[in-house]
Amino acid sequence: MKFSIITPVVLSAFLIFSCGGTEEAETEIATEANATEEIIEEEIEEEASLAFDGVDKGDYVLYGHSEITADGETAGIDEMIAEVNNSGSFEGKVKVSIDQVCQKAGCWITFKDNNDESIRVFFRDHFTIPIETASGTEVILYGNAIQDTTSIAMQKHLLEDEIEAGGEVSQEEIDAITEDIIELTFDCESVLVKK
Repeated sequence: MKFSIITPVVLSAFLIFSCGGTEEAETEIATEANATEEIIEEEIEEEASLAFDGVDKGDYVLYGHSEITADGETAGIDEMIAEVNNSGSFEGKVKVSIDQVCQKAGCWITFKDNNDESIRVFFRDHFTIPIETASGTEVILYGNAIQDTTSIAMQKHLLEDEIEAGGEVSQEEIDAITEDIIELTFDCESVLVKK
């Protein structure tokens, strides 16, 4: 995130200096760069401040941004998928069993639908759960499910995460990713993890 915001400032500086920029331009660019860095630091601090980062909730542990409980209406996987197919999205709670946890940081999980297809859950603002959370652990997700485009870059990033966490991914698997894909994903605001 930091590089994508600062890069235009650096590029502007290069263009101005390479075209014979003045001292005023140098000062303006330096001021813009400092202001951009301050904004980024504030955004990172806001993202880092979670409301719930491992809070005990009886049979569950709560992670994320919103208070949720295991009580009340909770959809099943089929209900969630049917709602996405009918209206284009699902918003609410859904109970699933974890298939995989990101072993680099715990910032995403997957679960299987009833056709054994993986559905990826991204934790909003990159909050995390413990990477030691076992496959098969019951969780209650709260957020939104939609059909979304996963870019080539994101697909490769997920494989690179797997490699960094000690997984084995061949270069052929990475090179085989040549198109964006449309898939069901879940943007998770909060999650209850069964103890």
